[in-house]
This record gives sequence, C-alpha cells and structure tokens, in this order.
Amino acid sequence: MESNTATEVADHLARTFSQVVFIDIPQSYPPSTHVTCSYTLTAAFQPNPRDWVGIFKVGWTTTKDYHTFVWVEPCIDVVGEQTVTRQAFFKDYYLPKDEIEFYQFCYVDSTGQVRGASTPFCFRSPAEQSLEISPDDDLLVITTQDQVEQSLREKAEMQKELDQIRAENETLKSALLREQQQAAGLKGQNEQKEKENAELATELDQTKQQIKNLRSSFQQQLKENDSLKEEMVIQMTKQMEIQQDSVTERRERSSSRTSEEKYDRAVQKINQLKDEREKLKEAIEAQSEEISKLNAKVREGERELFKAKDGIQLIEVDLQSSRKEKERLAAELQRLQSLTYNVDKMQRENQDLQRRLSVQETQQSPSDDLKFQCQTLTRQLQETEAKLAAEKEETRNAKRRNEYLEAEMQKIRDQLENVCKALDGEKRKSSKFELQILEVNEVLADKNIAIDERESTINLKDNQLTLLTQEKEELARENQTLKETIQDLRRLYTEPPTTPAEPLYLQPDDDAPPASTHVYETIGPEDEDSLVCRHCRESFPGITQDELDQHEQCHRVCPFCTMICDDMDQATFEDHVYSH
Repeated sequence: MESNTATEVADHLARTFSQVVFIDIPQSYPPSTHVTCSYTLTAAFQPNPRDWVGIFKVGWTTTKDYHTFVWVEPCIDVVGEQTVTRQAFFKDYYLPKDEIEFYQFCYVDSTGQVRGASTPFCFRSPAEQSLEISPDDDLLVITTQDQVEQSLREKAEMQKELDQIRAENETLKSALLREQQQAAGLKGQNEQKEKENAELATELDQTKQQIKNLRSSFQQQLKENDSLKEEMVIQMTKQMEIQQDSVTERRERSSSRTSEEKYDRAVQKINQLKDEREKLKEAIEAQSEEISKLNAKVREGERELFKAKDGIQLIEVDLQSSRKEKERLAAELQRLQSLTYNVDKMQRENQDLQRRLSVQETQQSPSDDLKFQCQTLTRQLQETEAKLAAEKEETRNAKRRNEYLEAEMQKIRDQLENVCKALDGEKRKSSKFELQILEVNEVLADKNIAIDERESTINLKDNQLTLLTQEKEELARENQTLKETIQDLRRLYTEPPTTPAEPLYLQPDDDAPPASTHVYETIGPEDEDSLVCRHCRESFPGITQDELDQHEQCHRVCPFCTMICDDMDQATFEDHVYSH
C-alpha cells in the first residue's frame, strides 16, 4: 500500500513539475553578477500574471522558503496551444551570497503550486567547484564535504530515533500483554460475580415467594379475625336490639319532652346557618365585584401592553431605518474623509502653485493659463469645503436623531416593563381572589349540606313527634275509656239491689269476706317490697322479678367496663366496645 501511495505521489509530482521546464541551467553562476534563467511553458499550462519564479535552497519544504523571486513576463503573444520560452532576470543585489549551499529555480503559479523546478546550481567560481561524475553520463551528482557530513549526522540521528521507536514498541507490546492478562483476570472475576449475582437473584426470588406466602397467610388470619369480629358484633347487636326494644317505650316517653327543646335548638341553628350563608353570599358578591374590577384592569393593562408593543415595533422600524441612515452616513463620511484627503491634497497643490506663482512673479510676469488654473483650483477648493461642511452638519443631525430615537426606545421599554409588572400583580391578585371565592363556595356548600341534613333530621323528628303525639292521644283515649269503665263498675257494685233475690254470680262460702268489707279494697296496691335495677339503681315497687329482668335487659351496657350507654347510637356504641 505504501509503494502504491509513493507511486501516485511521484506521478503527481511528475505531471505538475513537467508543465514548466527550465533549460540551459549551468552547474554554477559567478558570484556578484546578474542571473538570467530560461524556461519553457508547455502547451497544457496556461500562465497567469501573478505567477513567479523563485530561487530556493535545495531541501526546501514549502513555497515560503524562497530566497528571492521575480514576477513572470505576461504572455500576450500566445496563440492557441503552443510551447513558449520565457526568461527571468535576477539582479545581483538580491542573489544569495553563500558559496557552499546549492539552489534551484522553481516556477510557482498564482495558487501557490510548483509547476516546474530546475537542476541544482551554486554561486562560485569554476575553479573552486568539486564535481563528482558517475560512470553514467546522463546523471550528474553535485555534493560537498559538508553535505556528506550532514547526511551522516542525519542518518545517525534517524538510526537513533529508529532504535528509540523500536524500544518504545517493545515497551508498548509488553504493556499490552499485561493489559490483556489483567483483562482476562477481570473477565474471570466478572463471570464469578455474575454467577454470585444469579445465585443471589435466585435466593431473592425464594425470599420474595416466602414473603408472599406469609402475607397471604397473614391476610387469611386477618379475614378470619374480621369474620369473628363480625360474628361478635352481630351477637352484640342482637343483644342490644333486644335491650333496645325493651327500653323503646321509656325512651319514647322521655323523648316526647326533649324533642320540642331539640326542635327549638335545631331551628335556631338553622336560622344561624342561614344568616351565615347570607353573609357569605354578600362576601362572595363583593369579591365578585372586586374580581370584575380587577379583570377590567387586567384587560386595560393588556390593551396598554398591545399598544406598547405596537409602539415598540414602530420604534424598531424607525431604529432600523435610522441604522440604515447611519450606515449610509458612515459611507458618506468615509467618502467625505477621502474627499477631505483630496481637499488637503488640492490645498497643498494650491499652496505649491501659489508658491511657484510668487516665484514666477518675482522672476517674470505670470502667465494667463497659470492664473486661470489657480483660480479654478481655488473655486473647486471652496466648493469642496462647502460640501464638506454641509455633509458634516447632516452627519451631526443624523447622530442626534439616532440618539433621540434610542432614548425613546429605552423609555418605552421601561414603560413596557412597568406595565408587565403591574399586569403580573393584577393577575396574582385575581388568582388570589378566585382561590378565596372557591374556598368560600366550598364552605357555603358544606354549610348548605349541613343545613339540609339538619332540616331532614328535624323533619324526621317532626314525624317522630307526630307519631308520638298520635300514640299519646290514643293512650289518653284508652285511659279515658278505662276510667269510664271503672266508674261504671263502681256504680254497678255500689247501688243496692231492687229485689231480694239471690246473687246470680257470687256464691257465698266459708272463705268469703265479711259483709261489712268493701268490695274495692282488694283493687288497690298491696304493700310489697320495691325492686331496684342493678344498672341505673332505680326502684320499681309492685313489679315482679321477670319485669325487673326485662327492664335491666333494656339498658345498653358495655360488656367490658359495664358502662351504661343508653344515650349512644349504635355506631358510637360499637366504636366504644371495639376501643377495649
């Protein structure tokens, strides 16, 4: 691959260097003399006036290493594709003074590429030259002792660098081998760690499965506990329902007296809630008005913002036009500067002319042409000065106008920033009021729900009160009926019989009471011991033990702390029991 690359480079150099051929180049030129070299332009090469021929020291690397150069002669008489011979002339002042080094001519085109090079030559007398001619007459090699020694030194340095590169190569190979060994060791460790990670992942999966099983068993236990609790609650509920049924009558009697007070308190609470609702509605209306005002302010601020933006756009257009005007004025100013330079030049020429005119006036009478030329130059100078003054005044006016527009632009930007800040503040206030209105609406909704619940409770209590009133009236009617029946029986037994007949329903016997004893003496209450409830400690005279047991079962008693919970509802009573 390297040989192919070298061949391509050699072909490229041959094609490039063969376009200009230097002819009749001697082996040496005498020092301190002019040098002329001849070269031939091939038909395939098109010269350029910017091409040049330079003298380069043998061993040059770039076209900037020239010692001196001359521009090529323009090829005006070239017709078609033909070979042209030209010459380059070098003055002795610019030639090299070194008689040891070797040089060569190089033709460089306008793009900086070398199109041709001559054979090496030197600047010395023929007697001092050392020539080495090989057996082949076609090849001429010119060398000196210094060049040979320098070549040997370069060869030794290159051999040293080669040995150093080989040593570095060996060091890098050994380092690479160590790196490969370390990589193999790390690869084995990585595989071992991967195996350990796989084992840990398997153990982790097993642990997760065990945890899952434990969770399922725990949930099963929780479900069983919940079912047991539900069964216990059901049993307790049944027991409490039995107790509730027994005390319902007593509660109805006591609730008939307190329901009216509760009703009055509920009505007062409803009225209070209605007042609060009215107040909240008034506050909402006030805040709505405030929000509408703020929205109006926000809209006004947006309109002002749009107006400010339109003004900014107009000012930007003016600023762009002023910038263009400024650029035009800068160009005009540059033109005026050049014109000023011309004016100064004309002034100097005018002064020279006036000085020459004064000299000529002292020697001889001035000519009419010179006077006319002087007057013309003076008039042109005055016109130019007037134009320059006008252009300077126009430039100053444009600068002042530009500064005024920039100040107006900055002022409008400040106003726009203030409007944006005020608009942001109004938006924050509006959002704050909206949040307050939402909170007030939520509170009002909660109070409306509470009012509806209380109204429904009051309606339910009204219905219960109506039912109790109806039951009370029925009981009163039944009591009145019983009283009338008792009065009828009393009249029946107190009136004497009209005929001395034997009693139809009563048969006298030995155990009958004496005649003087009143019939209704046995109807009254007997003197018996009073029974006391073991929960509420209330005494009940004239009742049996079964009736006392029924009364005790009517109480709602906590099975843990034996607390009487008759005033609690069912949910509160259950929470109290579960708290133990």
